[in-house]
Amino acid sequence: MKYIRLWTAAAFLILFSFQPVLAVTVTDSAGRRVVIENTPRRVVSLVPSLTEALFVMGAGERVVGVTLHDTWPSEANKKTVVGGFFKPSIDKVLSLHPDLVFVSGIQKEIIEALQGVVPMVQFDPISVETSFDQMRLMGKMMDCEAGAEKIVTDNRRILSDIQKKVKKIPASKRKRVLRLMGRTSLMTPGADSFQQELIEMAGGIGHSVKENGNVISLTDEAFIAFNPDVIYGCGGDKKAAELLFSKTAFQSISAIKNKRIDYYPCELTCRASTHMGYFVSWLAANLYSSEFSVRDDQIYPDAVKSREGIPVSLDYVKKVELTRATLYDFPSKSLVVDFTSPKTVLSTLDGWRENIATVGNDYMPPQCWRLAHEGGFDGMKQDIFKMLGKKAETTSFLFTGADMDNFSIKTVSFKKMSVTVLATAGVCSNAMRMGKDTGDYYEPGTINVMILPNMHLSKRAMSRALISATEGKTAALQDLDVRSTYTPLVNPATGTGTDNILIVEGDGMRLDNAGGHTKMGELIATAVYEAVTEAIFKQNGLTANRSVFRRLKDRKINIAGFIGESTCPCNTTGKETPSEVENLLLDVRYASFVETAMALSDACERGLVTDLSAYKRWCSELAREIAGGPVPEVNFISDTTIPTPLALAINALLTGLEYKK
Repeated sequence: MKYIRLWTAAAFLILFSFQPVLAVTVTDSAGRRVVIENTPRRVVSLVPSLTEALFVMGAGERVVGVTLHDTWPSEANKKTVVGGFFKPSIDKVLSLHPDLVFVSGIQKEIIEALQGVVPMVQFDPISVETSFDQMRLMGKMMDCEAGAEKIVTDNRRILSDIQKKVKKIPASKRKRVLRLMGRTSLMTPGADSFQQELIEMAGGIGHSVKENGNVISLTDEAFIAFNPDVIYGCGGDKKAAELLFSKTAFQSISAIKNKRIDYYPCELTCRASTHMGYFVSWLAANLYSSEFSVRDDQIYPDAVKSREGIPVSLDYVKKVELTRATLYDFPSKSLVVDFTSPKTVLSTLDGWRENIATVGNDYMPPQCWRLAHEGGFDGMKQDIFKMLGKKAETTSFLFTGADMDNFSIKTVSFKKMSVTVLATAGVCSNAMRMGKDTGDYYEPGTINVMILPNMHLSKRAMSRALISATEGKTAALQDLDVRSTYTPLVNPATGTGTDNILIVEGDGMRLDNAGGHTKMGELIATAVYEAVTEAIFKQNGLTANRSVFRRLKDRKINIAGFIGESTCPCNTTGKETPSEVENLLLDVRYASFVETAMALSDACERGLVTDLSAYKRWCSELAREIAGGPVPEVNFISDTTIPTPLALAINALLTGLEYKK
C-alpha cells in the first residue's frame, strides 16, 4: 500500500504541473503497450545502456535515479543511486517519484513490484539494429528525436567506415576473436548476442557454437578447437583470465601464446548503446593495426574538419582553438595555442624549447594507440603537425589519451597578475603513487597541463613553477581520493605515470620566482588544482562526494564477491546478487561508516593510527544493530590484502545481514 500512496502523491504533483502533450505509444521488449501521454520529467533508469542514451540524446536533466553501475557520462555520477542492476531498491526508486522507469527483463522482481504503480518501459537490445530502433523510440518518448537520430547517424557512419577498411583485408588474414566472460569458468556471448555482431563488424571471426543467449558456457574442447587469435574482455575478467589461461592445455592457444589478450572498459564491451561504433572501430584498429597503418589504404585524407575558438585574454596569445580533424581515418582533436611572437617554453616532454610559435595538447584516440606503435610515435607527431599546418621546429605539443572535449580552462588572478591553465586529465588507467608504485614503461601523458602566465617568467621561475604546478595537481588528486591503479587498496595517487606540464615564459613584467611563498606560485597551483579537478570530472566522472559504491569500485572492492557473487551486469546468468548489501549502503549512515573505514585505512597504512580497539567496538555494535540482536564473531573476509579497518567494516555489514532477525 505504501507504494501506491507514494505513486498517488507523485501523480498528483505531475497532474498539476505543466506538461507538453506528447502521446507516444510504445511496444516494449516484453510486448507491453505503453502509452506516454506527456513528456516524462522524472525518469529512473535501471539499465546503464539506456541511461547512457538518455544523457547523450539530451534528456539527462530529467534523469533522477540510476544504478550504481551508471558512471558514464560524467553527469550520471551526480544522480541518486537506487541500488544495483539486478535488484535495485524499490523503496528508493519510488522515493524519487518517477513518472517513468526504464527496466531490463532481467529485473523481474522490480518489474512485478512496479507493475500498475509506475509507468515502465522494458528495452532489451538483442542486436545493433534493435538498439538503434529503441533509441529512436526513447527519443520520441523524451521529446529528443533529433538527439536520438544523431546517435544513430553517427554510429552508422563509423560502422560504415570500418566496414570499408576491413573489406580490404583478405579472408586469410582475418582473426578469430573471442569475447571472454565469466569469473570461474569459460563463458562467452551466445550466437545471437549483439557482442558477436560487434566482433563481426570489426572484421573478426566469431565462434561457431550454436547456442543462443547473452552468456553461454564454453567447454575446454570448444575453446581449443576455436583457437582464437585474439581474446578480449572487460576489467572484471582479468582475474578469471589469469586463472583459466594458466591451464597447461591452453598454452598452445594462439592468443595466449602470443599474449593477445586485450581489455576494454565494461561500458563499451557490454552495452548496445551510444558507443557501439566507437568500440567497433577501436577493436578493429587493435585487430588489424598493421593493415590500418598502410597510408595508401586510408579512406579519408588527414585533414582538419573544424576549428572552435577558445577565448583567452593574454596579449601574447594570438588565438586558441579546439580543432577536430581526421587522422589515419580516426577522429583527432587538438587544443592549439598560437603566439603573436616566438616564446621560450619548458616542457616535461620536450625539455627547453626556444623560438616556439605554437604550443598545444593533442588527443590520440584509442584507435591510434597501436598504430602509433606500428609507425613510431615521432612519425605520428610529424603527421599531426603536418595536418595542423605547423612546423615541428617551432611547435611544442603534449599528447594524451584523454578526450580533448573534456579539457578545462581556468584563470586565477590577483591584482594585475594572472595565470591561465588549460588541462586534460584521465586517472582511471594508470594513476600511481610516486615512491610506492613501480615504473615500468612510458607513453604520452594522461594529466596534461599547459600554463600561460600574464607576466614574463625567468628560466629560474619557470623551473620552480613545475613544483608549484605538480603540488597543485597532486593536491587535486588527494582531495578527490583518486586511487593508484596498481595498489588501489592502500595508496591514494599522486599523479599518473604519464603526466606532463608545459610552461610558457609569458610576457611583460619579469618575475624570477614562482615558488610556494610567491603570489605567482600560489596562482599557478590554484589554477592547476581547479583545472585538474574539473578535467577529472569531465573525463572520469569523479567528484569528492561520489557514491560509496564508486569509491569501493575505485579500490577494486566488490563486497558481493566476498560471498561468491558478481554484481557486473555483463554476466547476466540469472544468479541473484546480494541486494541487501547494496540496499544497506543506500542508507547514508552505513555508507558513511564505510567511508570512515576508507579514511581510517589510509591513515593506518601511513602509520598515523595504530590502535583500532575503539573502532573494533564500533564495528561490533553496528553488526548487532543491523542484525537486531547479538551476533557471533564471524570473519567473511579472507583477503589479507584489504586494510584492516576496511575489512572490519565490510565484515560488520556482512555479519549483521547474515544474522538479521
